[in-house]
Amino acid sequence: MSNRVPKFLPEDFELLLQKIAELETRLIDCGQELGESTEQSSETWHDNATYDTARMQFDIIAEELQKLIETRNSAQIITPPFFNEEIGIGNVVLLKNTKTGEKHLLKITGNTV
Repeated sequence: MSNRVPKFLPEDFELLLQKIAELETRLIDCGQELGESTEQSSETWHDNATYDTARMQFDIIAEELQKLIETRNSAQIITPPFFNEEIGIGNVVLLKNTKTGEKHLLKITGNTV
C-alpha cells in the first residue's frame, strides 16, 4: 500500500463505510452460495462450475473489501473551512468562462493518483 494517507471529506468517508458494509453482505451471501454448491452431486465427470464461479466471486469481493478496509483504517477525515479566501479541498467554486459567459460549479476533492 502507498505511504500516502488517504484524506476524505466526512460525506465521502460515510460513502466508504457504506461500500464496506455492502461488500461484507455480498461476501456473506457468496460464502453461503459456496457452501450450497458443495452439496451438489459429484457423480458427473465435469467440475462443479457453480462452486468455481462462486469461489472466483468470493475472492474478488474479499480482495476489494480488504483494500477498502485498509483505506478506512488509514484514512484521515478532513473538514473544510466554512469560508476562507483560499480555495482548498472541500470547497465548491463557481467557474465562469469570460469569453462565453458559461458557468460551472466545481467541487475541489483532492489528488486521486
